[in-house]
Amino acid sequence: MKLLVGRWRCRNEQCDRRIFAAGAGVLAVPSAQRTQRAAEIIRLFGRAAGGRPSERLLARLGMPTSDDTILRHLKRDATARAVREPRVIGIDEWAWQKGRTFGTIIGDLQAREVVDVVTDRSSAATAAWLRRHPSVEIINRDRQGLYAEGARLGAPQARQVADRSHLAQNGDVWTGGYAWRNCRSAKLWRRSSVRRPTSASTCRAAG
Repeated sequence: MKLLVGRWRCRNEQCDRRIFAAGAGVLAVPSAQRTQRAAEIIRLFGRAAGGRPSERLLARLGMPTSDDTILRHLKRDATARAVREPRVIGIDEWAWQKGRTFGTIIGDLQAREVVDVVTDRSSAATAAWLRRHPSVEIINRDRQGLYAEGARLGAPQARQVADRSHLAQNGDVWTGGYAWRNCRSAKLWRRSSVRRPTSASTCRAAG
């Protein structure tokens, strides 16, 4: 892509900025390496699939982008959004590097958008973020103890709830274990209740 813009030189010797250039308008922001449309596509892929999967998908679409750049776009977009204090948030872990480095992703469940990405996965970092956002009234989280402690320390006024996916997962685990224990108990009871056949000598003695 080639973009032709105008440049002007200031004749005032006391001017700190001697050269001025026309902006690209809605096409791209200053000092950007890609257009706004391409950046929005990267953010959409990053939100939907994450870092590494988005990197592979974008390469197939002819838009090679590293996973670090995708995550950087997500964090920059979350920081640049208009300041609107969230009331209902969701907290979950975020893998910067799968299986090795984890952080915390926080989303506004009413606006359905990412609010912030915390570089650390700890109760202290969660509590510190919640103290900076006292408007939070409801915290949707998984059953990890560190997020429960962070919510209790950082937002004692907020109500903590478990999301539907984790409830369903925990319900499947519980019902599966309950059914397995009951089936095993039933099999053991059935085996013990079956009368073993006696030997022929015993039968003749009894007769």
